[in-house]
Amino acid sequence: MIDLLLSEACTPDQLKLILSRIFACPIDRVKVFSVDEFNSLTEELDGSIMECVCVHSIVLGDASQLLQLYRYAMPNSELIDRLMKVAIEKKIRCFIPVDQWNGWIHVNEQGKVIRVSQLEEDEEDCFRFKRLEQ
Repeated sequence: MIDLLLSEACTPDQLKLILSRIFACPIDRVKVFSVDEFNSLTEELDGSIMECVCVHSIVLGDASQLLQLYRYAMPNSELIDRLMKVAIEKKIRCFIPVDQWNGWIHVNEQGKVIRVSQLEEDEEDCFRFKRLEQ
């Protein structure tokens, strides 16, 4: 599982389109659920007919939407590379966790990558970041 934070919230259809680019698959092989929809599932999801499951929720702070990605068949390092590539190419303002820097990267509206670290927040579902010195 990996978390991705979007600066601007997307609709489920927009999320499917973005994720289908990341996973290089048809849109119908990406399943997108709100947290409530996901928590109310009554049957097991068939992993053989999907590339990824995405659970999205609204958050506060420097991001507007949290995407939790599950059930993908690739190492996290490859997924992070693909996330960065699509975010830069499409200028999707987002925060992507990057283990090698023990922090996150922020892709801004110009498609530029900025190293950031997450700040501690008392408020639940609130994400704030500060730019790291280059």
